[in-house]
Amino acid sequence: MAQTITLRLITRQAGGGEIVRVRQVAGSEAMIGRAPDCDIHLPDLAVDMEHAVLRVTGQSRVSIEALGDEPFLVDGKPALRVELEVIRGHTVTFGEFDLLLGQGGEGDIAVTVKRREDDHQPTASLFSLKAAMFGRRRMAWTLGLLILALCLVLPFAGASYLSHLRIHPDQQWSTGPLSKAHAFLEKDCQACHQRAFVAVRDTACLSCHQRGADADTARIDARVTRKGSPFLPLLISDHAPHDRLLRAMPPPPTIRGQVVSIFQTAMNHPNDRCASCHREHTTAPPDPHVPATADVVRPGKPALIVVRDCAQCHSRLKMRLPSTELIDTPDWNRHPEFRPLVTTAFDGPRPKLQRISLAGHPLEANGLTFSHRIHMSATGGVARQGQVLGSARGYGSALTCQSCHRPDGGGFKPMEMERDCGACHSLAFAQVGGQLQTLRHHDMRNIVGVLRGSLAPAPIQEGKGGPSVDPAVLRRALAPGGLCVDCHTVRPSAGPLGAEVAPVHLANRVLPWGDFNHGVPAHNGVGKGAAVCADCHKAQTSDRSQDYLIEGIATCKACHGKTEHETAAFAGGQCAECHSYHAPGQAPRTGQDRLFTALGLPAGQKPRGLPTF
Repeated sequence: MAQTITLRLITRQAGGGEIVRVRQVAGSEAMIGRAPDCDIHLPDLAVDMEHAVLRVTGQSRVSIEALGDEPFLVDGKPALRVELEVIRGHTVTFGEFDLLLGQGGEGDIAVTVKRREDDHQPTASLFSLKAAMFGRRRMAWTLGLLILALCLVLPFAGASYLSHLRIHPDQQWSTGPLSKAHAFLEKDCQACHQRAFVAVRDTACLSCHQRGADADTARIDARVTRKGSPFLPLLISDHAPHDRLLRAMPPPPTIRGQVVSIFQTAMNHPNDRCASCHREHTTAPPDPHVPATADVVRPGKPALIVVRDCAQCHSRLKMRLPSTELIDTPDWNRHPEFRPLVTTAFDGPRPKLQRISLAGHPLEANGLTFSHRIHMSATGGVARQGQVLGSARGYGSALTCQSCHRPDGGGFKPMEMERDCGACHSLAFAQVGGQLQTLRHHDMRNIVGVLRGSLAPAPIQEGKGGPSVDPAVLRRALAPGGLCVDCHTVRPSAGPLGAEVAPVHLANRVLPWGDFNHGVPAHNGVGKGAAVCADCHKAQTSDRSQDYLIEGIATCKACHGKTEHETAAFAGGQCAECHSYHAPGQAPRTGQDRLFTALGLPAGQKPRGLPTF
């Protein structure tokens, strides 16, 4: 009959006495080790996970063999393998545990496992967690109360009674210095942290950055100036309705991030605050997409860090916000083609506007008849007239873009017929008493009145009030070759003349959700490889005013998103180059811009002695 192994595990109670647990080991082998699934489990760091195996080899005989190079003790002597007779009562030692071998009552092998209580054993002193001076519980209470006193009680007391000290105890809570934009608030924590133990709320941010009426703007500027700010704050509005922003925001990409987000919301740190995206008390990380020569905050410097970028929301926006009309844009290289705002028709005097992709080659119904090619030719009649008018009127041997399009900061002034066209296209129609009679442009009532022989704004009615005029005179002005047809589109009308001048609409900004700044030097041909007007506007080959004279995104990609090693003219490819988060459709601005404008400085000139972002 095969012998079995009976284990007797003896543990000592804290108040004295012993607990004995008995169980049978199936089979004639028992694994000895620290692993929980071992038959003889010995939880001691001095024991290998699977240290040795005990086998029944005969009547009242066992063998114990180490599975590695670590020995065990047999009656105090080290061994790697041993054959033993259990009736002799041998003691086998593994770490702090003694295995007493003996004969069982039913002829089986009895193994009694008992931990030694000798605290002076080498393994016990090496791996024991018992403290030399304090117990673990006493030490935990001591450290907990010490932290409470240093990090809570003392800072509260310091706010009221220790404010004269140079070192304030609440500085231990700060995670780092403030960025340059907010450095003037370094000693005014309450400006942002308005309530103790409550995360910074949007009301604190909007107290300086809220866009409002002119009176509110003046009040905000005066407030931050009194506090010592070298900048005027950037005034913002929400990027979109708040509920849509929350639905558009993607969840954290990792399970850990999602769990952290849930706990943050539960602990009164919601992730839909200004401070959830704009984080202070930190340093700028390296940005591999920014050219080394760009004027940006360098890594390792205190900075206001934007946590989420545009692509995180806009890469798969339609999936989270199906009602949006925006096109998913995961990155600059996959940016959709421009969709400018195009005048497609008129509803009475009001233009009908529609966003049309440049890939569809849109035509603009602007109400004008105009040929850029004729006006910019170096050999035609227009060039000859420019020579006659001379440089005193701002012309050379031929017209250029700047002859008619007059810069105004980052854009151009609206076109005015008298100022921009009147030097060549006269509105004089008759000479009375040696003086030219001139029509007032954009005023059809005046034009009709003048042609009738008076300035009265009465409609044309034969036989009623005032001198009458042959309608044929007006018809000739609206007929081919007439005074109006050279520049204007004439359309049929139900009125007495049978025709009328179509309304005119020239858009000042054609990309409503982005902004192209003509004031950037590289956009004006300044610098190596910079662009000139003809690079983006093919006006010299256009014979009709309906041509939409802006180039597609491929032209922008010739410079943007490149480095100095790829092209002579290089620029960043970040969304913020053209899009403003808090003011969609406007160029990104800073508080510095408002400050320079308030000081009356020329464009691009900065005052001396002020830090820069």
